[in-house]
Amino acid sequence: MIRISTLPLIENTSQFNAAKLILLVDVLLVGDAPRSMREHIKNNYGGFIYDKKTYIPITLTGTPESLLNNVGKPIHFKFDHGFENHYHFDGDLNAAFWHKKLYDMSAFAGEQGISFEREESFIINRYITGHRDYIESHPITSLLTLPKQPASIGTKPMLGLKPVRK
Repeated sequence: MIRISTLPLIENTSQFNAAKLILLVDVLLVGDAPRSMREHIKNNYGGFIYDKKTYIPITLTGTPESLLNNVGKPIHFKFDHGFENHYHFDGDLNAAFWHKKLYDMSAFAGEQGISFEREESFIINRYITGHRDYIESHPITSLLTLPKQPASIGTKPMLGLKPVRK
């Protein structure tokens, strides 16, 4: 059994490209299913309940090339009784580094049947309560260049208000 919390974290593209085997970790919200289905998913598929919502940890392994080849393709999760859900990896590696979703599993590259320990508190702390929105930073090339969209403060009328007539 492998503990995800002890695996080396991939923090840049050179580590990503050098890894032989990569683990992508995320969570899938299963909140719109009926209560009986959420309990079934929790008991049979390794899900857990946090803040009255049901989540399933997602662990995907593969080479860097296979991960990039499957960008944008939905991963279809089918559960019993007709319930299904989708997971998409958008391919933004900088966002994946920011959210700490990629781990180096090169030490386990030749092994078959890899399994992971249930680390609910680690998953909750890193991917649910510790989740912060990724803000893409664009480096400033020159201070003399104009912004792509000029500021539009005061140029649009407020909705729902009528101009005052004299």
